[in-house]
Amino acid sequence: MPNFCAAPNCTRKSTQSDLAFFRFPRDPARCQKWVENCRRADLEDKTPDQLNKHYRLCAKHVETSMICRTSPYRTVL
Repeated sequence: MPNFCAAPNCTRKSTQSDLAFFRFPRDPARCQKWVENCRRADLEDKTPDQLNKHYRLCAKHVETSMICRTSPYRTVL
């Protein structure tokens, strides 16, 4: 099943792109920051676990300096 980017007006999905997709953090404070930066009111009532399980942001919405590509199989923040 493809991942869709949760950023507003972003139509990227994992099957159409070689971009990395990142799960929302489980840490409540960090997760809240992500929700605030997404500016999507519909995400505000979701728990960090729900967001981590069901929502992703594509690499286009993350500063390049925050992305670590030390492995050819996995991209991490």
